[in-house]
Amino acid sequence: MRAKLTLPRRLGRPDAQTSAALDRHILGTASRLFTEQGYAATSIERIAVVAKVGKQTIYRRYATKEDLFNAVTTELSGVLFNSSALTMTSSPDPLAALREACRALLDLASKPDTVAIYRVLIAESKRFPALAAHALSGVSEPLHKIIIRLIGAARQAGQIHCGCDDRTLSQALIGLLTGWSLQQALLGQEGLADEAERAAFFESTWSLFLQGALAR
Repeated sequence: MRAKLTLPRRLGRPDAQTSAALDRHILGTASRLFTEQGYAATSIERIAVVAKVGKQTIYRRYATKEDLFNAVTTELSGVLFNSSALTMTSSPDPLAALREACRALLDLASKPDTVAIYRVLIAESKRFPALAAHALSGVSEPLHKIIIRLIGAARQAGQIHCGCDDRTLSQALIGLLTGWSLQQALLGQEGLADEAERAAFFESTWSLFLQGALAR
């Protein structure tokens, strides 16, 4: 059950903490309604009613419904980007950093919220191509760049010897990690929702990747 947002009543502009909590509440409500009703059937007005906030409160943050949906997709991937960026700067072992980023990616792709938003994107992208364009440019491509940079760093450190280029290797690795589980989840199956099964799958997948990546 989602916790209700309790905000103190105050005059004037809200402080930064209250504003951030309100924004999370709006995004959470929007995410739930988008996944339950679809993008086209969900209005800013309905989100405002369910979130128990004024329409102008939402419009001050997001000028359009498209902006709000894009913020929902970006919010889902934010944790992954933050953790991956940290591994790039804090780890002296690029291959270990790549492993950590890939595990975070598998966890993200296995989250019910991620699957639900991905399902909406598939259903609505033909009518609303800008949504898919944002998901590609704002989420997918930055993710690929992180993995590519980690692969490149591991190659320079002599940890990867695969003959294919870094972008191709990144695409193969991401597909290997998430392709099957995401397909199963989109079709209504459990996929890798169970943490123990996901951990075991990751270890097998990572081992398979290393066998190819280390080959000369």
